[in-house]
Amino acid sequence: MANNQHRVAKLETNINLRDLRAFCAVVDQGSITAAATKLAETKGAVSRRISRLEDKLGTPLIQRSSGRAQATVEGMAYRQRAVEALEILDAAQGELLEQRVTPQGHLRVTVVQGLANTLKLGDCLGRFAQEYPQISVDMIMTTDILSLQGDQIDFAFRLSSGDLPDSSHRALLLAKVCLGFAASPQYLENHGTPKHPSELQHHRLLLPRTFGTGISIGMQPLQQAERGEVFYLEGHITCQDTLFLADSALAGGGIALMSPSVQKAYVDSGELVPILADWESTQPGNLYLVYSGGPLSPKAKAFKNFIKAAFRHSPLI
Repeated sequence: MANNQHRVAKLETNINLRDLRAFCAVVDQGSITAAATKLAETKGAVSRRISRLEDKLGTPLIQRSSGRAQATVEGMAYRQRAVEALEILDAAQGELLEQRVTPQGHLRVTVVQGLANTLKLGDCLGRFAQEYPQISVDMIMTTDILSLQGDQIDFAFRLSSGDLPDSSHRALLLAKVCLGFAASPQYLENHGTPKHPSELQHHRLLLPRTFGTGISIGMQPLQQAERGEVFYLEGHITCQDTLFLADSALAGGGIALMSPSVQKAYVDSGELVPILADWESTQPGNLYLVYSGGPLSPKAKAFKNFIKAAFRHSPLI
């Protein structure tokens, strides 16, 4: 029994598809000569293909007599399955060729909950859908770091304080993340405006939960690296949704730590006031697009190139 299984496995990997197509053509045409004409091969070449296939399968497939060729009982049963297999292979090949022209299919993308709003991924994915209407995207926002392989994820947006650790995954650096502080005029009027990062610990702070309940942040006066310091700050309110933190700051809840891209609209309208604008972070975070190694499918390549281009004009977020 074991020997038979081994032989079947070996046969499955050794069958030549052109031999298989020749066999089906002979059965359909009723003669080797007619099959050779259809396949644009010589009669001898087709005959050798049939003989080679019979040798590998260990059973006669064609009965030859008076210029005619008929399938044996085993050959007819084999031909039925062979045609089904060839149709599946032809369909798969056709789909791949079509995708080269028009990328299509489904992608699973993950991002830490709250970061999607900061990155304006809704707007970005909306434009992607316009350009590639035949690619659907399942955007998974979660508090967990999903596994690309285990959770069948195609792409992941990841924040890191430095380079990502070496792994079998690829990582495309999209942008630097420089966080800053802002508060409402009402809060600053009631509690004062900190002039130095060390004064932040005396205020109510609204921090992204990606940093836990507290954060160690390196800061320095603008263009004065020699005066850089590290400050540990505890959050009075922590949340992964940066828009939630902005709303809390607007209500006078405290000083919020957020990216300049989130701050801008509120600062421009006067609803929030930037704090410590003459200080900068010494350790900006990095935003990566992470994906598995190996060749990319047309749909994955289209997504990667689109995201890369979308962030090309936003090196800082």
